[in-house]
Amino acid sequence: MKKFLILSVIILGTWMSVGVGAAETVDRSMCVFDPSGAHGDVFKAAQRYQAQALIWGIRLDLKAYTDEVVANSDFKAGKCNMAFLTSLRVRSYVHESGSIEAIGALPSYDLLRKTIEALSNPKVRELNTDGDFETMAMFPGGAVYLLLRDKNLKDIKDLAGRKIATLTYDQAATTMVDIVGASMVPAEIATFAGIFNNGRADACYSPAIGIKPLELMKGISPNGGIVRFPIGQLTFQIVARHKDFAEGFGNTSRAWAATQFDAMLSLTKKAEQEIPAKFWIEVPKDLQKNYFEKFREVRIRLRDKKVYHPTILKLMKRVRCSADKEAAECADNLE
Repeated sequence: MKKFLILSVIILGTWMSVGVGAAETVDRSMCVFDPSGAHGDVFKAAQRYQAQALIWGIRLDLKAYTDEVVANSDFKAGKCNMAFLTSLRVRSYVHESGSIEAIGALPSYDLLRKTIEALSNPKVRELNTDGDFETMAMFPGGAVYLLLRDKNLKDIKDLAGRKIATLTYDQAATTMVDIVGASMVPAEIATFAGIFNNGRADACYSPAIGIKPLELMKGISPNGGIVRFPIGQLTFQIVARHKDFAEGFGNTSRAWAATQFDAMLSLTKKAEQEIPAKFWIEVPKDLQKNYFEKFREVRIRLRDKKVYHPTILKLMKRVRCSADKEAAECADNLE
């Protein structure tokens, strides 16, 4: 009996030491882009992720940035192990997941949800990795809408000859401007609102969550509006160097992030509901075809230029066709 007790103590001690070792945390850092800094909703989402990461054994130090260029540069320079950025920036690290914001590919939040859920499946981890980098999480940032100073420009054909404030690094937007025959007014995130509000551009684009903080209603009022037809889906993504994290961390992280979809989307829906109804411009069904055709033309052109990843475009097409099997695109293999 004495020997049994001694052996039990040894086994218990060994088990406890292993348990303590497994519970030890490692320190990592994350650069977080939020236009509102540490007081913004994106940073709050990063804090929720920070709390969850601690359960996974990662103690995250969050660094807030109001300028995405700087946040991206610091991550690229290795000053952070992870970065919370827009998908436009993440695409330069992970081509596949960064292509989820392809223009016109996901015209509803339900389709976006299904795509994120599909990409969070551990069986498709390779679609979230590219070289040294891995996308650890994807969150909805809201549909991107076309904002107009003149609400009579609701048909996409009406944009010919008009000036559009366009982010210089957004290849989809610059291609779209070219296809519709408009003129590009080069802009950055820090400047496009001023360009639009001051009348130097007839149009710009933004998700609803950006309208209030950037005071874009100044440009829309009194004769403009917001075209209620998603140009694309902005997503915020967490990208990391996967060597800095334990094997399987990405799968766990993406699965958890997918459960946060509704919480993040509620911020977007709130922002959309706060926009006065009179400023929403509905696109008649007979004109929607023009949007679909132009958006698809842009996607195919950018796929051929290797801007969008073909596998992700096919995935999103399958998601669209599962919702509308009668759509004309479902009968061809162009995308």
